[in-house]
Amino acid sequence: MISKFNLGAFTGRTAKRLILYIILFSVLITILSSALQLYVEYQDEVAQIEQQIEQIQNSHLDGIAHYVEEKNPLQLQLLIDGLVKLPDIERISIIARDRVLQRAGEVMSDRVIDTKLLLFPLEPVDVKEPLGTLHLVAGLDPLYERLKQKIWFILVATAVKTFLIAAFILLLFQYLVTRHLNKISQYAHNLTLNGHAPALSLDRMPARRDEVDELDTVVTALNEMQSRLAEELRLREEAEFDSRSSREQLAHMDRVTSMEEIASSIAHEINQPLTAISTYAQAALRAHKGDEQVPPALNTALEKITEQALRAGEVIRTIRQFISKQASSRGVIGVKALLTDTSHLLETLVSQYKVSLVQGIADERLTVIGDQVQLQQVLFNLLRNAMEASPPESIIEIWVEESGDRVSIRIRDHGCGIDAESAKEIFTPFFTTKQEGMGMGLAICKTIIDAHNGELNFSVNEFGGCDFTMQLPQGDKLEAKLETKPETKPKSEQGSLS
Repeated sequence: MISKFNLGAFTGRTAKRLILYIILFSVLITILSSALQLYVEYQDEVAQIEQQIEQIQNSHLDGIAHYVEEKNPLQLQLLIDGLVKLPDIERISIIARDRVLQRAGEVMSDRVIDTKLLLFPLEPVDVKEPLGTLHLVAGLDPLYERLKQKIWFILVATAVKTFLIAAFILLLFQYLVTRHLNKISQYAHNLTLNGHAPALSLDRMPARRDEVDELDTVVTALNEMQSRLAEELRLREEAEFDSRSSREQLAHMDRVTSMEEIASSIAHEINQPLTAISTYAQAALRAHKGDEQVPPALNTALEKITEQALRAGEVIRTIRQFISKQASSRGVIGVKALLTDTSHLLETLVSQYKVSLVQGIADERLTVIGDQVQLQQVLFNLLRNAMEASPPESIIEIWVEESGDRVSIRIRDHGCGIDAESAKEIFTPFFTTKQEGMGMGLAICKTIIDAHNGELNFSVNEFGGCDFTMQLPQGDKLEAKLETKPETKPKSEQGSLS
C-alpha cells in the first residue's frame, strides 16, 4: 500500500508544517529532558565525591592524626599517596603551624571541591589542640568531561529517534488521512445541483457503527449535502415565488397608503364647507333670537343643521386623526371616549352590514395608557372583521372591565368563526382567510398591542363566533379628569370643526 502513495503529498504545506512541528517539539523535549538528566547525574557524581571525602574522614583521619602525632613521615606519605589515587581526588596536603608537612598529587582542574579537616591527638587530654589540618582537593573537570560525552550521545540518539518517528508519522498520516482528504476535496469540488452524482466512498474497509471516525462523518455529511442540494434548489424557487407574492402584496399596501392620503385630503376639503354651514346656521340663530315673527320650526331646523354639521365635522376630524402619519404619543386615554370615537368611524359600516354594536363598560372611569390613534386602529380593524364575519341583524358585543392592573376589552361576534388550523396562524403576517385580504390587519394589531406592553388573545366562543380580547395597562385612577372631547357643552359653544 505504501508504494501507491502520492509522493507529492509529502511536499505539500501540511506535510512541511507537520515535519517542522514534530522536529521543533522533539528538539524542545530533548533539550529539557537532557538538561534534567544531566543535572541529576551531576548531583549524583558530586554526591559520590562528597561520600569519598566523608569516607576518608571516618576511616583514615585518625590514622593520619596518629602518624602526625608520632612524627612518622614515611607512613604518613604512604597513606596519603594511597588516598590521592581515589577517583576525582587530585591533591591531599597535611598542614601544621602554617607549614605543609606532607603533600601528594597536583590540582589539575579549574573547578574543585576544597575540604579542610582538623587533626586531633588520639590520647584524651583536658584541652585538645589540633595537630594540624588535612586539606583535600577534589577536581570537577573530569566530571564535566564525562557529562559532555553523555550530552553528545544523548543528542545524536535523540536526533536519530526524532527523524525516524517523524518519518513514520508522515507515512501513517499519508495512509490514514492525506489520501482520503484528496479524494474528499475532489468530490466536493465536483458537487452539482442535479443531485445525481454517485455517493462518496473512501478506499478503506467500511467502519462499524461504533468505530466511525471524523473522516466517516465528513463523507456522510457530503453525501447528505449532495442529496439536499436539489431540495434546496426547489426551496429557493418556492422562496422566489413567495417573494414575488410578497412584492405584489406590498404594492397593494402602497396603493392603500396612497388612497389613505387621498382620503385625508378629501376629509380636509369637506371640512371647510361643513365649517361654513355650521357658522352660517349659528349666525342665523343669533340674528333671529327673540324674534317672535320667526316660526319656531325655522329655529329648530337651524339648530338641527348646526348639530348635524358639528357632528359631521367631528367625524371628519376623527377620520383625519386616524389616517394621519403622526408620531406615537402615549398618554392616559378614557376607554369610553376611545370607543365613542371609533364608533363614529364605523357608522357607515354598521349600516352597510346591518349589525348592531352593543357596549358594556363596567366602570366608565376606566382608562388605559397608550397612543389613541394606534388603539383606534386596533379597535377599527377588530370591529370591521367582526362585521364582515357576522350575518345581518346580528349583535357585536364590546365589553370593558377591570382585570387587576389592566383593562380588558373583549370584542365578540356571532359569525362563522375559523377552524383550528387557521387559528394557529391567525396573527401571522400575510395569512388570511379572505379571498381579497392581505393578511396584515391582525398582525399589525398584535404588533401594536405588544408595543403597548399588552396582550391580544383569540378564542372561539360558545356561539361559534370569535372573541378577541385586549389586555392594556390601566391608567391612574387618581388622574385628574381626562381631557377628552367635550360631550356636555352645548352644541352651539363647541367652536370650529377644523
